[in-house]
Amino acid sequence: MNWLSPIPNLHRRDPEHRYFLDEAPFPVSVTGVLRVEKSDYAMERIQATTHIWAPRGNSTHRALEIATRIRFDPLLQSDRLNRSDVATLVSELDKLRQGDYKDWIEPLITHPIWDSVRVIASERPTCCLKRRVAGTFDLAYASSVHGTVLADLKTLGPNGSTYSTAAQLGAYMALEATWGNHYDVGQTIWATPGKTTFSRLYSRRECLLAWTAAWTRYKATRRHAGGFVTMG
Repeated sequence: MNWLSPIPNLHRRDPEHRYFLDEAPFPVSVTGVLRVEKSDYAMERIQATTHIWAPRGNSTHRALEIATRIRFDPLLQSDRLNRSDVATLVSELDKLRQGDYKDWIEPLITHPIWDSVRVIASERPTCCLKRRVAGTFDLAYASSVHGTVLADLKTLGPNGSTYSTAAQLGAYMALEATWGNHYDVGQTIWATPGKTTFSRLYSRRECLLAWTAAWTRYKATRRHAGGFVTMG
């Protein structure tokens, strides 16, 4: 697979974090569906620590997006993009590498894996028109060993613990399948201070089963709460 072209007219509006195709909104995002997987206590902890993980995650994700696009996105390798725009991206990346989250960013963007794979998507919005759900996944890359890998980036503090992201990976695999894009396996990239690690590979079946279970719980929760669900 080559660098994936964007889905026409699909976009996200922030800070409300809502997706639209042209002007038609999607009723829920992947993140919204997967909230059913978290307890009330977990959601309270996430909200209480937003000031810690949100800027760290935003900066690290942005650094990986810029670094992979500069290296792999054919648009940035061609004359179709103004050179000043490329210079602006390079300058932004340099600032991120020297900023508050440099200990997370530097090991991530200099990891040797980038010399052995071909990134085909970075911060890619995607959607399923039948189920009316949308989201953005962090990365996809082609590997001569593992095939096409859909990856999710997570940042952790010094004492953070890893966990399964199979349902999230499966969500994006399912959404992308409706656009003819196939991924063989999923993987989580864990960025921690001074070190980046890559999880074991999740099989496509494992990811899709986890997503199907989460989607089923989401629909049941919506019906129980009196919500109206029209997705398949």
